[in-house]
Amino acid sequence: MRPAPFQTTLGEVGGGITRKTVPFDYAFRFELTGQPDNVLKNVVTVSVEATYVAVAIGYGVIPRLSPIRFGFQPDFFGQFPTLREITLGDVIDALDDSQSAEALRFLREETGPEAALKNGLKLNPELAERALLGVPDDNPSAILEPSLLANLFQVVGTPPGQIQFLYALFDDGSGREFQNTPILNTAGLGTADGDRPFRYFAQPISFAPRSTIRMEVTEKSDFRGELHVTLIGYKALGEAGTPTARIRQSLRRPR
Repeated sequence: MRPAPFQTTLGEVGGGITRKTVPFDYAFRFELTGQPDNVLKNVVTVSVEATYVAVAIGYGVIPRLSPIRFGFQPDFFGQFPTLREITLGDVIDALDDSQSAEALRFLREETGPEAALKNGLKLNPELAERALLGVPDDNPSAILEPSLLANLFQVVGTPPGQIQFLYALFDDGSGREFQNTPILNTAGLGTADGDRPFRYFAQPISFAPRSTIRMEVTEKSDFRGELHVTLIGYKALGEAGTPTARIRQSLRRPR
């Protein structure tokens, strides 16, 4: 849910002139490499039409690869096994021998099946119920048919709640820094799994037209994917010296 700006309709300013405010967000995108202490930078420029007021900051992440599903080739076992008969060694060998192009790319980039074991493996959610039918004691010898074995498991990515990074925000136009040292995301923002993924600023931050807002991110976990950080706020239209002020003045001229 989007935080509500402190002002969203009309605000009074000096001289009895009203200025309209409209919701607006500025977004930063970073490509996380999974290399701890790697520093990433991005900038956005405030448009010329109005001062921008940021009232909150939020973020989310997108894994680089979708969950990878894999299983056993038809000739992997001499005879079709039950789920209890499949060992961890079998699973590692199946991942290493996977014919899936996506899985092979993952293994090349992550240097082997050990990378999958760091984050975890689980049953393919689409097949888990059928595979587990043979686990209870009343049917311990139920074999897994080929259609189940081929895509029985899934590689689990880094959980969003475990992704960590440091972030720092700057106004390059005025030289302002908005923290004394980079802030850990779980301390300043919350987690990316939906548990407080944004926070309000203690005081709204104003950025003048044409200001350059810079954000720096320092990776602290091995997550690989996209990081999206958003400044949530509004534009205050009609400020003197901006295009919206000239339009307002022309509209107010007597006919």
